[in-house]
Amino acid sequence: MQISKWSPKQYEVVVCGAGSAGCAAAFAAASAGALTLLVERLGFCGGTPVAAGIHTLDAIRSCQNNAENVVGGFAASLIERTLTLGGKVTEDNPQEALSLNPEYMKVAYDMLLREAGVHVLFHALAIDATVLGNRVTGLELALLDGKGKVECDTVIDCTGDASIVFQAGAAWEMDSMLQALTYHFRLGNVQPGCNWEWLENACRKALERHAPDGLVYGGPWIIRLNDTEISLNTTRVFGNPVDPEERSRAEQQARADMLRLIGILNQHVPELRHSYLVTGATDLHVRESRKLIGEVKLTEEDIDACRIFPDAVAYGAWPFDIHPTDGFVGVHPHKESPPRPYGIPYRCLVPASMDGLLVAGRTISTTHTAHGSTRVPGTSMATGQAAGVAAALAARNRLRVRDVEIGDLRFELARQGAILPPLLAGVA
Repeated sequence: MQISKWSPKQYEVVVCGAGSAGCAAAFAAASAGALTLLVERLGFCGGTPVAAGIHTLDAIRSCQNNAENVVGGFAASLIERTLTLGGKVTEDNPQEALSLNPEYMKVAYDMLLREAGVHVLFHALAIDATVLGNRVTGLELALLDGKGKVECDTVIDCTGDASIVFQAGAAWEMDSMLQALTYHFRLGNVQPGCNWEWLENACRKALERHAPDGLVYGGPWIIRLNDTEISLNTTRVFGNPVDPEERSRAEQQARADMLRLIGILNQHVPELRHSYLVTGATDLHVRESRKLIGEVKLTEEDIDACRIFPDAVAYGAWPFDIHPTDGFVGVHPHKESPPRPYGIPYRCLVPASMDGLLVAGRTISTTHTAHGSTRVPGTSMATGQAAGVAAALAARNRLRVRDVEIGDLRFELARQGAILPPLLAGVA
């Protein structure tokens, strides 16, 4: 392969993946003074909420109290900037999940990262990790004009699939029952006048009565973007998202299922009779693949007990939301008993046996069930911001990331506006 003309600097922090976690990590690292590069395979930032079209930032708010925000810092800046640009959607939506227009979010991400001084490289795919001894020292990238290499003190893996963990040979695991995959889509020319909940129930009844045997679907769950446009979360396909053949088959199956589902809804839901497909997602919504084996593994028992950790750096707040893989159709149980906001320890972001590497987002070290809560965008932003600050502090103080002082990490996170769990009961 030809060598790229791109001439990278020696970076202190390289973040791979510009989704919820990756953008927060890069912004936080640069804001803490680190020379930071953000690498993204697509041509825009935003990850799952933007590329997969889910339109919501789950777990920014507590599911037990919709008025309580549990994630701040970068997430708060992103929300404020998106709204300032005009990215507000109708209030007629579920209140536990903040809904925003993803096209405005793309621009808000660009602006915030540029203002923080992050170097952004789109259309760049990490194809290998450079490892010296037991330490990741950089990445090999596939670029539009050939291959390029970048060296750094710390790589933060925010790929969503633990791709750098995998390439570096760090320890990882993958559950045998991966969550279902979804291809989200938007419908226009929806008849105005009915609220999201009424319309969602009408769609569910139509599919319960008229979907043919063998057509597997979830929900549907609806986000109302405006009076005449909605987003639907309903296709449900299966496969290993890091297996190229299975992922390709799932993409094709999901698009075919989308058209079948739209046909049923057009025919049997009067408010959708004249609706049409505006767009399908750029990417499948992948909920689960590889996960890091970290210094600590967060469990569902930790979440249920709201366990206090000595190195808590982020809040989680979403229910155990596990989309079934056994052909289940309709609404799976998940929001009946949401957890109290709980702390996530820094050690979930730190590989058990590899230096120069951190992980943030949906692939932090958790059990399969706990992952159903931690995988969502709000929590990913919180762990991303923690990883970014930690990487910057490690570079500044010439430390391994596992040796960063938790007090220093929490101090800088608080300075950046993050909302932090207590280290002791009753102590902020």
